[in-house]
Amino acid sequence: MLVKASAEATKILRLAAEFTTMFWKYNNTSSSSQIEALLGKEDVTLQEVMDAEDIINECRVQNKILIDFLLKPEMMEELVTLTTKEPSIELDERVRFKYPNVACELLTCDVPALNERLASDEVLLDKLYTFLECDPPLNPLLASYFSKIMGVLIAKKTEQVLDFLKAKDTFITLLLKHLGTSAIMDLMLKLMTQVEGVEMRQNILNWLDSQRIMQSLVSLLNPKIDKERHYNVAQLLCDFIRVARDNQRNTTERADPDPLLNTLESSETVSLLLDSMFKEEKSETAIYFLALLDVYQSSIPKFNSQNMYNSNISEEASDIEQKQKIIFNTSQTIRTRIKDFHNLLLDPPYKAPIMTTVGTINLPLGNTRLQVTKLLATVISSNNEELLNELESIGTFPVLLDLFFKYPWNNFLHTQVENCLISALKTHVSDENEENSNALTKHLLVNCKLIERILGAWKENDEQQAQEKGVRQGYMGHLISMTNKIVELCSSTSLGQYLKDHLPDVAKSLDEFRETTLNETNKVQETLLGGAHPNSSVEDNDDYSDLIPFPQSSALQQQMFSQYQMQNLTSQYIDGYSGFNDDAFNDGDDTLQSIDHRTDMNFDLSEGDLVQQHEIFKQVCAQNINTLDDADDQIFEDREHTFQTVIEKQDRNEAVYSSDSDDEPSGDDNMEVDRKL
Repeated sequence: MLVKASAEATKILRLAAEFTTMFWKYNNTSSSSQIEALLGKEDVTLQEVMDAEDIINECRVQNKILIDFLLKPEMMEELVTLTTKEPSIELDERVRFKYPNVACELLTCDVPALNERLASDEVLLDKLYTFLECDPPLNPLLASYFSKIMGVLIAKKTEQVLDFLKAKDTFITLLLKHLGTSAIMDLMLKLMTQVEGVEMRQNILNWLDSQRIMQSLVSLLNPKIDKERHYNVAQLLCDFIRVARDNQRNTTERADPDPLLNTLESSETVSLLLDSMFKEEKSETAIYFLALLDVYQSSIPKFNSQNMYNSNISEEASDIEQKQKIIFNTSQTIRTRIKDFHNLLLDPPYKAPIMTTVGTINLPLGNTRLQVTKLLATVISSNNEELLNELESIGTFPVLLDLFFKYPWNNFLHTQVENCLISALKTHVSDENEENSNALTKHLLVNCKLIERILGAWKENDEQQAQEKGVRQGYMGHLISMTNKIVELCSSTSLGQYLKDHLPDVAKSLDEFRETTLNETNKVQETLLGGAHPNSSVEDNDDYSDLIPFPQSSALQQQMFSQYQMQNLTSQYIDGYSGFNDDAFNDGDDTLQSIDHRTDMNFDLSEGDLVQQHEIFKQVCAQNINTLDDADDQIFEDREHTFQTVIEKQDRNEAVYSSDSDDEPSGDDNMEVDRKL
């Protein structure tokens, strides 16, 4: 059914495009007449035609006289020359790039005849290609024209253009040479992610992988490479891995694994990356590439049944397996370089002092240490025994704690340090080797004095806040969260008993703190602003309250969902429920109005009817699902659709809502209302 719906949607979009073209074609006669009159002159030049008003729209609607003129070999050659050759610097800057810009727009209007001529003429393609053979840096404006034209050709004439590029031995080398220009970086990303057609996409990906393009890109992260390419390569790789993972996750087509993504995530490439980072001088942009190792990043979060976005719900088995594979490869590779990462936390690349609203920070944290901490949070959660032992032996956890308190206003850092510490504590209950888990727990609780430092920092913050104009420390929110998680682990796992057996004084202090300060803090934190949850009461004139996905407690969500479902009951089931007012169902207008206030309604159900009501509720859900399936099948039957039929359908649906009649709607109308609700 989804495939049929997708095909129907594609058909409607195609019709929309055709109607748009027809509109401009038949409602733009004045411009067409001017173009045709101009082209009727003898010896008319391309620049004269490009000066004409609405030349771009005339090309888009495929004015035959104009297209025939542009398809002349000399005109096509001049158009390509305009987009690849820099205009004279003697021209007025305001009009210097006017004709190159118009030429680019004409060549990228997606006119099949122009695309075919450009892609099939090797002389024109060679003229385009010579632009890449210029010495860097490229003119950024001309580079954008070149990238746009090549992007259209790759999308529309994929096989012809890719065969031409494959035949050029210098193509990959030239792209890498000009990656300091952002437009060339965008072109390479399109080549790696936006080729259409499963077979053709797999073909180009395999070819790029055979050219070792990923290894070449990673090698450009060397600090000796010019700064522009350095930054653009880091951005390109980050964008690629995000798009490639999303494509694999959301594709509906059967496709082989992405060879470029597999190469980038392999242990071999990660080792090459680490060599580039640690062999030479420390570089901020090289460390930025650590964001690629974040296996949870995704541009499109998943959506759950409570209308709240969450990227960690309903994960497919393949998603989990892929994440575990990446974490394992990463952990195995960086295990031998943990000492280097540890030293980066102590001695990061130089950052100049910065001014903030809370004063001057002479030694800023920097992106390097933040990304290293984020990487450690990911690999610690994998519970790799050898890696955890290495972190413990070189003293990484005390360094993380020191950074947490040294930078009280950096909440990005606080989040990652909290994740590191809590993940490490959880190994006490998840590790089957009791000796190893106890060793790490002892290190955190005894050597690092984790609980004592938390309680001490809390006390210092209270004392500072008590002073005149005292300021609350920026890490307090994360300190509250961390303390609650430790208390929860102590009460629900063997960690609490371990604390009592080995650190009884600390265990006693933590219990006293939990019973007094922490409980009072949690009560304040849980108090709803305004005294009520935003979704618990709906104003009469608030049309958008149901659309705002505020988090809700499970009990409130269940109550609201049950009340909503009760509104969809058909008349044959109403008599089976007790406690209803029949008048609420006799008047059609009142019924529809009550639906707008469903969260305010309360249905008192006797305890004795719960079993019967549960069975009826299941029957109603089954009936509604069948109704929706049948309706969808009818909507997407293979039949001719026009915009008129769609509009008439919409008008009939709106008539159901706008009817002022007190008569009960027919069965079909009821179905339509239910479906829209």
